[in-house]
Amino acid sequence: MTAINAAFGLGDVERVSAAPSPASARERRYLFAGWSLDAARRDLVRTSGGRVDLTSSEFDLLMALLRAPGEPLSRTALLRAVRGRTWNYYDRSIDTLVARLRKKIDADRGGPPLIRSVRGVGYVLRASVAEARAERAVA
Repeated sequence: MTAINAAFGLGDVERVSAAPSPASARERRYLFAGWSLDAARRDLVRTSGGRVDLTSSEFDLLMALLRAPGEPLSRTALLRAVRGRTWNYYDRSIDTLVARLRKKIDADRGGPPLIRSVRGVGYVLRASVAEARAERAVA
C-alpha cells in the first residue's frame, strides 16, 4: 500500500475519476426523424416498423452524431469516435462510412439528407433528437 501512495506522490500514477455508469449510457434509446435507436441492443428501427442492420462502424458514427445533433463534427472527431485514430487529408474512409449510413437512414425518405456535409468542416445531423430510457425485458 505504501508503494501505491508513493507512486501517487511522485506523479507516476494519474488519478482518474470514475466514468459515468456504462449501464445507464447503454440503456438509452434515441428518437429522431422517424427512427428509434436502442443503444443497448444496437437496434435501429423505423417508428413505422422495419429494422435496419448497422455495422459496428455505422453504429459508432450514428451514436457520435446523435450525441451532438445540429453541431458540425469534424472528420477528425468522427474518425476518432468510430475507429480511435486521427484523420489525415487523404483519408476518405469517414466519407464512405457516412455515405453508407445515409443510404440506410434516408431510404424511402423524401427531402434533404439527415446527415449534411459541411464544407471544410465535416458532417452534421439535421434532426432533433430525444433521449429516453430503453425498456429492459425481464426474463
